[in-house]
Amino acid sequence: MNVKSTGCSTTYYSLFFQSSPIISNLDHVKGLIEAYKTSFTTEKNIIISAKLLIERISQLEDISIKRECFCHLLKLEMEEIQNLILQKIVSLFDLETFYYDIQYNQAQQLIQLEKIVSEIIESKLNLGQVNFLFPICMIYQDILEHLWLLSYLEFGNHCSNLLIQNKDSILSNMKRWVANLYQLVSEEKIQPFIPKNVEKSVLRLFETLPESVLEDINMQKSIINKGREVPANFLTVMAEFYGSQGDFPRAILHTKAFLDIFTQKIPKRSEKKESLVRIMELHGKLADWNQLIERYPMAIFHGTEALKVAQELHVPYAIIICLKNIGSLYVVQGRGELALPFYKKAQFITQILKEPKIKYPILDSLAVAYLALDKNEDAIQCYHDALSLTEERSEQAHIYTGIGRAYANAQRYQLAEKTYYKALAILPPDDFFNKIKIHQSLAELFINPGPYEKAIFHAEKTLELTKHPSVQKDELNAQDSQLKALTALGKIYSTFGDYEKGFDCHTQALKFAKKLKLLKNPDKLESFSDCLGTVYMNLGSACSNLKNYRKGVEFYIKALKKIKNVYIQGLIVLNLGEIYFLAGMFDDALEQYKEANASDNPEVKKSSFNGLGLYYDAMGNIKQAIQCFERFICLSQQSEDRRSEAAGYYHLGELYRKAGTKLAEENYRKSINVYALLHRELKNHSQWQITFFELQAKPFLRLESLLLEQGRAKEALQTADFRRSRALVSALTEKFKYQKDNSLSSEITAREMQALAQKLNTCLIVYSFAFESKDSINVWVIPSQGEIICQQLSLGNLTEEVKEATQVFKMFPFIVEPTIAKRRPFIRPKKTRSSATYAFLDELTRGEESESTSSAVVETFKGRLSLWYEALIAPLESHLPKDPQQVVTIIPDGFLAQVPFAAFLDKEGTYFIEKHPISIAPSIGILKLLDEIPKDFSKNSLVIGNPTTPHPKDSLPFAEKEALTIVAPLLATTSEKTLLQDNATAQHALGRMRDARWIHLACHGSTGEKPEEKLDPHSVFEGLFKLAPEQENPNGYLHAQEIAALRLRTELVFMSACFSGRGKLHGEGSVGPVWSFLAAGALSTVATYWRLPDSDLTLQMVDTFYRHLLGTGVEKLNKAQALQKAMLMAIR
Repeated sequence: MNVKSTGCSTTYYSLFFQSSPIISNLDHVKGLIEAYKTSFTTEKNIIISAKLLIERISQLEDISIKRECFCHLLKLEMEEIQNLILQKIVSLFDLETFYYDIQYNQAQQLIQLEKIVSEIIESKLNLGQVNFLFPICMIYQDILEHLWLLSYLEFGNHCSNLLIQNKDSILSNMKRWVANLYQLVSEEKIQPFIPKNVEKSVLRLFETLPESVLEDINMQKSIINKGREVPANFLTVMAEFYGSQGDFPRAILHTKAFLDIFTQKIPKRSEKKESLVRIMELHGKLADWNQLIERYPMAIFHGTEALKVAQELHVPYAIIICLKNIGSLYVVQGRGELALPFYKKAQFITQILKEPKIKYPILDSLAVAYLALDKNEDAIQCYHDALSLTEERSEQAHIYTGIGRAYANAQRYQLAEKTYYKALAILPPDDFFNKIKIHQSLAELFINPGPYEKAIFHAEKTLELTKHPSVQKDELNAQDSQLKALTALGKIYSTFGDYEKGFDCHTQALKFAKKLKLLKNPDKLESFSDCLGTVYMNLGSACSNLKNYRKGVEFYIKALKKIKNVYIQGLIVLNLGEIYFLAGMFDDALEQYKEANASDNPEVKKSSFNGLGLYYDAMGNIKQAIQCFERFICLSQQSEDRRSEAAGYYHLGELYRKAGTKLAEENYRKSINVYALLHRELKNHSQWQITFFELQAKPFLRLESLLLEQGRAKEALQTADFRRSRALVSALTEKFKYQKDNSLSSEITAREMQALAQKLNTCLIVYSFAFESKDSINVWVIPSQGEIICQQLSLGNLTEEVKEATQVFKMFPFIVEPTIAKRRPFIRPKKTRSSATYAFLDELTRGEESESTSSAVVETFKGRLSLWYEALIAPLESHLPKDPQQVVTIIPDGFLAQVPFAAFLDKEGTYFIEKHPISIAPSIGILKLLDEIPKDFSKNSLVIGNPTTPHPKDSLPFAEKEALTIVAPLLATTSEKTLLQDNATAQHALGRMRDARWIHLACHGSTGEKPEEKLDPHSVFEGLFKLAPEQENPNGYLHAQEIAALRLRTELVFMSACFSGRGKLHGEGSVGPVWSFLAAGALSTVATYWRLPDSDLTLQMVDTFYRHLLGTGVEKLNKAQALQKAMLMAIR
């Protein structure tokens, strides 16, 4: 034979045609590998030479040399060659070679092979090569298995001693690369069982076997010793052991090997019933194990083989079980239509047998298949048939749960709810797992159509039940329950617009899903088959909500690969369409929406019309877009999906507005009304009301701007006020129920606003950013006497500053704490004409306090205040009260809630506070509610001063003096209600606030923006007071969020604490300590936007305020007037 080659490769090839001794084969192997590594010859020549060498090695009789040569040849990274090697090497570690290892004491060579293959795995991982990784890992496990068993089967201790000597080396070999295997699992490039089983195989070498397994091996050792061969039954011992360990590939390997031997020894199977039964059982196990590692074709093959044997045996029960198992294999793949014939055959046999215990599980399985096919009526019928076959309460509850699921799928929500509650009612008290499943189902049921209060209750109940000790004992079910509870909560948070928290819940759920994949077993398989895909789908949605579209697409594509359920696949297609649309990939979006629109599932079809409507709107086809949204609304109403209905009306309003028709207002109002119903259902959850309102604000703002465009200023005012502080209104009306309905559902009319201004003797100024453009702001002035004035104010030189407000004023109001300003991350936009804004803010917040109050900084600050006065106050001067004692009440919008109006300067250098007493209110509606709250105040007061803090440098001696020598005497506060130093804990404070007419806090305050400073890292609240630490509260924090839950009888809360007037900005308004005290029922508050010095000046301001408020030795004034006196004293 003439093999053509180039250069010096000819010399190399001559090695394979010399007549050399057997031992030289290993040298030939090493030479070929070296040539491969150094590219000494062409790849084609390497392949030719490798094939010749493999054939030559195969003809050798010495198993040990064949093993070593083939293991070395695995280093050749060529698919064709590795396929050949793997075919040859498998037989070198089969049943017969066990005795060879014992007979020829192969322990030393096996240890060498372990090192060779370990290095090959490490090399492949380092190079990122996944091809053939699994079969090479199986070879590695073969070697380890022979080593492990040899230490038990050998006649002596040679292998055991070698293992002890090489323990560190073997473990270090594995530790170098096993983490990379797990990394591939996390990247979903290999299945989880691969690293898990490899690691177990290594660790098993040095662990003590369970007694039962050790007994079986010792028995086999005795048989081997007598018969001089390893018996076939030894394979079943190993298969059972590996099955119990979760190493299903090796369990399959040994069972198949035994099955091949066993069937060959029974030429006439029909004559041997016991043998047939065993063969059927083995095929059944092989089906289960293949299913667990998702080898569905092989699982179906073995399930079918088991069925054939059952039919040959003429055993109806066995036939039924086999038919049911094959059906479940198709269901788990999402191929329910192929499962139905098997279930129906099983059902037919059960009808003949007339045994309820057999018939019940078949009907149950058939119903599951119908549910997977969205054949809900057929599923319900099967469940009803099954119901008559059992008196077991747990089984009956399970059936009702299934019926509820079918009703939910069919969007018959009331029947679903009724059926789920029926399942709960008949469930035994100690059946916690089924309770969890039913509460999960109820939480899922209420997420889309509402009521959300029920969804929240059932999701939280699910999490509560998962903590029960009896649930925690079953790791598999406990983790599955937590997974589903987190999934439900994640969906709820996302529904309310709390996207960060929703993402966190789904991320936690992903961890549980991956754990479940490792823990799963045949009995639980159907429950967990799609869980990972569902979690990926939810994460895709969460990423889309957070505008991380690229990551969202990645998760959706992962979900599509995992999920077999046709309905869920349709939802993913829809979500992909939404992401493509948001990313501006309109053609891709249209393709996904059309595919979803072809679905038979009503939920998928409904949502597809929403997507198509958005697409046609973006393309300028308004007529077709309107048709799509009308269809979307109709289907939403049919399915009682009110959130979608509200969104549909909003989109219709936008489309009709573009078309110039009068229907825009009608649809905006319909959207607002439906959203309001949903908002009201969250009455006990302020946090969710606040995040949910971000959606509801859209139709409000668009209606307000439409009314302004039409010159309907008073109606626009009513809408502008009604959209503010909806969660605050809800909190107050829930605590003072007599005024509930009107405040939540009706706007305050313009005439009522005028009457309130007259009653309170105040001039109301309402600001509103109604339009998307920030070049101007709308303002209404409502005097105590006279007509309402509406003006649109140009922001002039401040236009650019307002546009940057999102970046600047939300994070850096006019005076902020220097230390916080330094630490807070702030990404600066590109320089603009208003870059002076940034310089000003930097100057104001840099360095020590003395630097911040330098004359240059003060002048810069005053210049800014003058500009804001010119923009926001000067155009309204002619409409302001002539009486300098009359209060001006500002109703700010957006970031204006954190702007110090009192400090605005006119052209003459006069502060606005010098002209009028000023108060700030969230909305006119809130003023009206607070005015109507019963004034049944107690005579008590609460004064807190200088709480002990963890750091002595934070001590506030003037705050203690303020509390002890000024406020407490003026308010006649008892010593029990005066909390100082160690006694000023959050627990003491909260307990005494409930019965205090006056509350005064002289302590450290913080914006509480850092996650570690919050009760919940995703809280909508910001702001806290630093009180004395206690065992259960080592930081001593009193959070705004805790205050909001109280019900107070308080006339005034004075917060003599830094930054107490600040809060987190939402469509709801500024949510911080002021918001929380108002929500708790306090009539009014005094707070500061900036750092409050611990000095005599602060004491003088506090003393002045309280003396004028109480009329102690001076003129008695109202709260705003008293505060004006205090501020003027400080200014002058």
